[in-house]
Amino acid sequence: MNTEYLMGEGSSAQRSVLPNGIRVITETMPALESETVGIWVDSGSRDEAQPAAGSTHFLEHMLFKGTPTRSARQIAEAFDRTGGDSNAVTSKEYTCYYSRCLVDDVPMITELLWDMVLRSKLDESEFERERGVIVEELAMAADDPVDVLYEAFDALVYRDHPLGRPVGATREQIRALEHSTLLDHYSHDYVGPRLVFAAAGGASHDEVVSLVDRATRQLPEVGPDSGRQLRPHRAVPEFAGGVETIRKDTEQQGIIFGVPGLPEGHPDRFVLTVLFALLGGGMSSRLFQTIREERGLAYTVHSIAGRYTDSGQFGIYAGTSPGSAQQVVDLVIDEFALVASEVPGEAEIADIVAQVAGATILGLESSAARMNRLAHAELSRIPLESPHDLLQQVRNVTPEHVTKLAARLFSGPHALATVGPSTSLVLPG
Repeated sequence: MNTEYLMGEGSSAQRSVLPNGIRVITETMPALESETVGIWVDSGSRDEAQPAAGSTHFLEHMLFKGTPTRSARQIAEAFDRTGGDSNAVTSKEYTCYYSRCLVDDVPMITELLWDMVLRSKLDESEFERERGVIVEELAMAADDPVDVLYEAFDALVYRDHPLGRPVGATREQIRALEHSTLLDHYSHDYVGPRLVFAAAGGASHDEVVSLVDRATRQLPEVGPDSGRQLRPHRAVPEFAGGVETIRKDTEQQGIIFGVPGLPEGHPDRFVLTVLFALLGGGMSSRLFQTIREERGLAYTVHSIAGRYTDSGQFGIYAGTSPGSAQQVVDLVIDEFALVASEVPGEAEIADIVAQVAGATILGLESSAARMNRLAHAELSRIPLESPHDLLQQVRNVTPEHVTKLAARLFSGPHALATVGPSTSLVLPG
């Protein structure tokens, strides 16, 4: 078994690869009595073939429905008994099953998670019952104008690319999904080299590795390069501009204006973080002050960003009255254009850098945040940086860096998605 330190010799983050190809990544936080653990699958909705649309999210539901030794109720009771937080999430590039618990409960939770992930029964009658649950979940999302807006924006900018599809697919696709397709997905994706176990908290690396090894010995040994060979080819998307309008009888008009962003691991990602905060990252941000405080046009206005292994998006979300919507769009674009053409003042960027630096360190006091960053770095195949290095990267950002990046992003395609009563919004110019 190969073990290495991830942030230099003697660091608190370590990585081991078991003979079955499972990667175990931990960060020890000695003062904590708790631990956040998660099994991450290197597979998301963008990896689905069209006939299998929705199978990644459907499978996430099914793994809570029982194993040969545990019923669905027993799984739920075991999680609840710890008093912590347990759940699962499906994204466009990965699936995760996680739990936060006391260090004393880590052995039980680790065995429980692996029992679910490796020995799920995937019973066909449960599959049919859960089909109805997922259709209702999608119906609930369809009633939420914010969910509809974000899905409309992705569909607009990624068009026919898999990143443009909803993670959970459509209700029609779920109704058509076959049980055999789900089984094929499970057997192909839930294999050693595509599985990562990430943990952060009071437990030691050796203890966690031993627990994972004991729980996964049923898997066959694999070669060291199998993980890279097993991920399917992912076609790189192109960001498309334009306007997508969905009419919905709501009190507010939801708006997303966006431009191409940066992929995970891009060298300018820290500059983007500062730009994010400058335009819409808090109460003192330019757009919050301009749109909410000075003009009273919106309750909520903030930056958004999506990062994938090979692409990204950056933009602004706002909710406003239909009659003010075009004015808000114009103000967003004017402010973005200003940052792209005029270098901000040193004092303004210094304040933003201090804000981002503080948020970075405060965020790392959470075991869940540390577990997430361990897994994201592993799945994205980018180096894990120490808190000191993260701070230094943020503090190295200058006003000129911000304007240069803003100009580059703003020069790309512009996209506008909107949901609400108004159907007349346009992109200026």
